[in-house]
Amino acid sequence: MQPVTLDGKGTLDDISFVISAVLPLFRFEEQKTQINQPIVQVPKYVFNSARQQYRSDRLLSWLEQTLKLSNNIKLVALCNFDAYFGNYNFCFGHAIIGGSVAAVYLQRLLPHSYTDGDDRLRDLFQNRLIKEVVHELGHTFGLRHCFRNSCVMHKSKSINDTDNKNEKFCNICSNSFGLHPKSLDHSRKHNAGYCRNNSVRPIMINTE
Repeated sequence: MQPVTLDGKGTLDDISFVISAVLPLFRFEEQKTQINQPIVQVPKYVFNSARQQYRSDRLLSWLEQTLKLSNNIKLVALCNFDAYFGNYNFCFGHAIIGGSVAAVYLQRLLPHSYTDGDDRLRDLFQNRLIKEVVHELGHTFGLRHCFRNSCVMHKSKSINDTDNKNEKFCNICSNSFGLHPKSLDHSRKHNAGYCRNNSVRPIMINTE
């Protein structure tokens, strides 16, 4: 897992709850995962000053080139800023289908009036974040969007779509890459990040 925290603004003090969720679902090995030190600066060309947003496609390409990931590594960047790509106004997340790199953008996942002391809103935010991370990791394993609105691979056109879908794959999506559907473990006790697995031919995809 790769935190990207620009302008000195942190959004997550602890991301271990995300790792606790994805480890059992994707069958990642805890000892082969890690949380990287935060990236605090990205190239200027990644930022679109006219829109005051970051270009997600450029960020993914830069991460892939800079970190020089091997083919059996999956990396998810958790970014504390707003981003977009293509003709979209924004994106919750973005991935390269069958590739090594994905990103989730936290700003639009935060509930309105979010404060650290509000347990209900914190749980809502964490739930949204887990769904988006699972969704984008699914893309890196070759999964496309699912028409079932309850499946985690369903495309979120709004935050309501994210809130209404499950945190797990439907039977078809799960079987398509050899995993059994199961509820995510929210024990929030593991620390991890780089996730090793076999890679597929990378193709940029329009995702959430």
